[in-house]
Amino acid sequence: MLRRALLVWGTGHLALGDRRGWLLLLIQPLAICGLVVLAALMIEGTRWLAVLIALVGFVLLWLGQALHAHYLAQRGGATGGGEIQVVALLPVLVVLLGGFWLVGGALGSPGATLQQYVSAWQNGNPAGAAQLFHVPADSAALTATWQAQRQYLAALVDDAARQYGSQAGLDPALPFNSLRFEELPGQRGGGRAVVAIDLVRRERFETELFGFIPTAAQRTVLVRRLGLVRLHAEAARTPWWLPAGMANPSRVWQIDEVQLTVDG
Repeated sequence: MLRRALLVWGTGHLALGDRRGWLLLLIQPLAICGLVVLAALMIEGTRWLAVLIALVGFVLLWLGQALHAHYLAQRGGATGGGEIQVVALLPVLVVLLGGFWLVGGALGSPGATLQQYVSAWQNGNPAGAAQLFHVPADSAALTATWQAQRQYLAALVDDAARQYGSQAGLDPALPFNSLRFEELPGQRGGGRAVVAIDLVRRERFETELFGFIPTAAQRTVLVRRLGLVRLHAEAARTPWWLPAGMANPSRVWQIDEVQLTVDG
């Protein structure tokens, strides 16, 4: 009974002669379609958490109707046990929730969009980064820009490493590790944001633990500001397979420009 209800909503109730099973049978495909549409509209944008609420509600309804059918069967004299079959639902839950946290909010904030851009830069994926711009960038031009910027960053990190020593945590082979991306306060407004690109180093300093035990700690220190990233939020695109004219209530953050001047 429980296994049947977990596979197809309402079949457990129908097996018991409960006509409410027909309603559940109808609700299942509607709920699945609704969840898919909601995810397609909102999963990447600013309202991505709404998908989580819908997903939790879907799972609770799924599990609840199956357990209710099981309860009715037991009340009608069926042999108890079998609740362990609910464990069969766990792999599906792992996939659903794992996929949600992997994709959810990918463009829902300036930091999330910038993280996507830097990851594409580090992994040499200009095609993926090009789609993050308000006006999609040319992949070939982006590749050439990245190459020049990477060489420039490596030279800067190398010079800073010579100046501040090995304890500064500066490695020319890993220049991205010495970058800090920080949204500038007071710049957010009107759906726009500005993020600073800074070259930073580690610095050791003396302090006291509990106010009287001498100890040492590290802090991040600005070496120089390298550039700015300007972003703005706009309405997320509606998937092509949804009805034409359907408004998307979610917004996504896209890049207007990356200002990282290469000296010389």
